[in-house]
Amino acid sequence: MRFNLFGILFAATMLVISCKPSATKTPSGYNFKVIENGSGDAAKVNDYVKFTIKITGDDGKVLQEMGEGPTMPVMQIPADMPTGKNANPIMEVLLGSKIGDKIIVTMPIDSMDNAPADVMSLKYIEYEIVVKQILSQEMYEAEQAKVEVERQAKVQTEMAALPAIEELVNTTIADFKSGKLQTKSTASGLKYYVIKEGEGVNAAQGDNVSVKYYGSLMDGKVFDTSYKRGQSFTFALGLGQVIKGWDEGLALLNKGSKAVLFIPAALAYGDQAQGETIPAKSDLVFYVELEDIVAAAQ
Repeated sequence: MRFNLFGILFAATMLVISCKPSATKTPSGYNFKVIENGSGDAAKVNDYVKFTIKITGDDGKVLQEMGEGPTMPVMQIPADMPTGKNANPIMEVLLGSKIGDKIIVTMPIDSMDNAPADVMSLKYIEYEIVVKQILSQEMYEAEQAKVEVERQAKVQTEMAALPAIEELVNTTIADFKSGKLQTKSTASGLKYYVIKEGEGVNAAQGDNVSVKYYGSLMDGKVFDTSYKRGQSFTFALGLGQVIKGWDEGLALLNKGSKAVLFIPAALAYGDQAQGETIPAKSDLVFYVELEDIVAAAQ
């Protein structure tokens, strides 16, 4: 299953500038403001900068948010900074930044090539960036090598668990079709079956949730699973970063929960096919394990 987390962020790196008053401009002319000053050594060419980012419309609505964790954004600062229509204002403000810097970059919508439809009514969007870590190329490569070793070990463990999960999903689908499964329903048409209750409060809008998942069609044919990658999927809940059935279904669970979601096509991809794996108008089934919940920043 494909989830679009980064579309808005990288679409915004292909802009032509229009005006909105600001204290400072990047070399290519984008408006930005430094809200908080960090400390330590400044990021330089070839360094890797890890940062959190919150994208907000001029109406105050949060469009997308990426926090700390395995999917935290990272950029390497190039020796030759892109210019013109390829200018990247995020890279520009990261060059010379320090750990702890909080920077807001303004992106005018009327100068964005192929702006997403859900932001076309806005005049501008703001990217709130907080620098979390600065690594030299050598440090970053060593870190990634360690991460890859750990990931491969996790892949082996989760691949071993995959046959049991596949059997569980197929059995649950059969019981669902026969009417034996006692599911709960929501007003939207989502049905869900909790296999194991977790602990604590349920995930809330804006929280970053980490999920293991196994997705199949109603005939049991699997189309995607995180278990083959050895890496949980992390996203901000309730912000439209995933299908509606996920935003709604994961909000019904707490940390440690294991459940099966029966998602009608209207809460999935509707009339749109997804490649050759998900036909149009497909109802979907997801076995999910909610590994972690990180509360949204206030």
